[in-house]
Amino acid sequence: MAELEVWGDDPKLVELLGEQGEAGFRALFDGFPESVGVLWARRDDAGKVVDFTFGYGNPSILRAFRLPPSMRDRYTLLEALPRMRGSHAFDAYVEVCESGAPWVQEVTYDTPFGDGYMLGTFVQRTVKLGDGLINFLTDVTEQRRMEAELASYADVVAHDLSEPVAGIAMLVGLLERRPEEPPPPAVLRQLHDGSQRARDLIDGVLLYARAGELETESVALEQLVAEVAADLRPRLEQDGATLHTSELPDVTGDPRQLRRVLQNLIANALKFRDDERARVWVRVEASSNGMAQISVADGGIGIAPEAREHVFEMFQRLHDREAFEGTGIGLAVCRKIVERHGGRIWVDERTGGGTVFRFTLPAG
Repeated sequence: MAELEVWGDDPKLVELLGEQGEAGFRALFDGFPESVGVLWARRDDAGKVVDFTFGYGNPSILRAFRLPPSMRDRYTLLEALPRMRGSHAFDAYVEVCESGAPWVQEVTYDTPFGDGYMLGTFVQRTVKLGDGLINFLTDVTEQRRMEAELASYADVVAHDLSEPVAGIAMLVGLLERRPEEPPPPAVLRQLHDGSQRARDLIDGVLLYARAGELETESVALEQLVAEVAADLRPRLEQDGATLHTSELPDVTGDPRQLRRVLQNLIANALKFRDDERARVWVRVEASSNGMAQISVADGGIGIAPEAREHVFEMFQRLHDREAFEGTGIGLAVCRKIVERHGGRIWVDERTGGGTVFRFTLPAG
């Protein structure tokens, strides 16, 4: 993926620090590993801060939020991030400008930001700079996710994994009390099912743990979808399902991991169909800021609106456990892979019924 262009000189920073000072400021923060951004107060005729304009942004923040060079001149802060209007965060920004007292918070973003996109959890430190402020953003997304995953691992051991293990132990105890008798077929079947369930959970956790290991290259997405379709052909034929694809772009990524994303999404579409002949569509929807947006849509039973924000969490089973087998790990794996590629994934209701999963990947 091509390197993002940096923003040009910030006239207000030059005015505040002088040309030499501004050059030194840039020399200090251009190579700074954390995201750094400067905002300048916009005041009304009475001197009240009503908005902020964008000033300097270091390469780290431009990459993190995929901010193009044109964005600084196209938006104010409230235009780029409307959710801040009337918020506690905006009031805190004003307070930093007026009082000079620093402000520290942890914030999670998953929202458009002007021509870019903010995604992740950050510790944000805000301090006064002239008639404006400077933000230092430390990305703690991975740490918070690891903490959440550890809690999920504990939950799966305590509940999902303990259930089949307890069942296996009970059946083994039953067989031990009657060593002279051959095991009844029903007991053997329950032992097999219980051990398979435990194995599936362990394999799923291991797959999730390895989902962030990437070896990137140029990937012909159209060819990858064709390979996935070949892998799933027995299932497609068994279900009388059809897979429709448009012309798909090349992307930059790990073909092995992207294959898992496509396999999971297409297999889910087949699993949650609402008629005998499922139909699945894979197509490119848009390309901007060096990212391609891909969709996998189906005409199945859909996902309730209130459940969509949880669908990518570990071990989530959003449909009846007995009706649909699975570990609840597949979509969490998809999210981890897509986000490790620098993209994002979300789910919407499909017009006409069903579900559409959308995700972005770096263009090839």
